[in-house]
Amino acid sequence: MSGDLEERLDAVYHSGGDRGKLDTIYDDWARDYDQNLWASGNPYIALMIGMVGRHVPDPRARILDGGCGTGNLAQIMSLLGHSNIVGIDPSDGMLEIARSKNCYAELHNMLLGSTINLPEESFDAVTAAGVLTHGHAPPESLDGMLTLAKPGAPIIFSISQIAIDESGFGEKIASLERSRAWVLKEKTEPFRTYPFSEQYASLRHWICVYTKT
Repeated sequence: MSGDLEERLDAVYHSGGDRGKLDTIYDDWARDYDQNLWASGNPYIALMIGMVGRHVPDPRARILDGGCGTGNLAQIMSLLGHSNIVGIDPSDGMLEIARSKNCYAELHNMLLGSTINLPEESFDAVTAAGVLTHGHAPPESLDGMLTLAKPGAPIIFSISQIAIDESGFGEKIASLERSRAWVLKEKTEPFRTYPFSEQYASLRHWICVYTKT
């Protein structure tokens, strides 16, 4: 894993969640992001695709790609036949790369948050890959994702251990389970986020699939 990637990750993880700093970091990173991500050995895109294949079999399903970045997830979904993907991301630089891949029905400059300016209950599935981690989208993003999902829709997302332990996601997920806003359908075992990194070898993620009730 290149030093450049670890420097980028340092900047992201030490941004303190400052939206302006993060947008600048990702705008600057956009053109090298795909190469850096695939070279890092991070398996979350492959695992997300597997979960989409299990839980969203209809290629016509309207899917929200929350925090879509450069469109890595949607690019592979489109190769597998999905043609109605809507991406949102706050970085214009990332959206420029995503747009060039021609795999989205719509792209919007929007944040994942407690409210998202799209029609409620309009998506057959909601995904969020690599964005529910410290310094990125807040725990309230899960409320926004639920609002956009149709009843019975799968909500498929990667989540980091540090987000669970230190950023409030553990409490938020448990609260939504207690209120029966959603039901857990499947969860992977934890995996190393950056297996080729020494500096970030301790980071762990897993993939969750919930169904909106």
